[in-house]
Amino acid sequence: MPSAKRIFIFFLFSLILNFTIAFAQIEFPSVISDNMVLQQQLDVPIWGWTKPGEKVSVTASWDQRELTTTADANGKWLVKLQTPQAGGVHTITINDIVLKNILIGEVWVCSGQSNMPVAKSFRR
Repeated sequence: MPSAKRIFIFFLFSLILNFTIAFAQIEFPSVISDNMVLQQQLDVPIWGWTKPGEKVSVTASWDQRELTTTADANGKWLVKLQTPQAGGVHTITINDIVLKNILIGEVWVCSGQSNMPVAKSFRR
């Protein structure tokens, strides 16, 4: 006959396992976070991963439109937010996660080698 201690440990383990499965965590790539800058006047993709089949709701503070999608069989999800003209500070709410301090503007990505020209600004 199992001891009371073993039954308690089994019950506690089962409870913890069920609790973590019930609350699926939404994950994002590192480029989607607080303090990001999004390109203005564009359909910007916002994506991530969660439990397969889970409903994901995304709301941006600049228009308060709620976009919803469902994670695919691999747990991937994606929505495209229409960004306004340059400005900020905004938030994006994804289910119960709030991304803060988001700015809208021009996003430029430059890469090159050490001989890449650098634009300089001089004041007189």
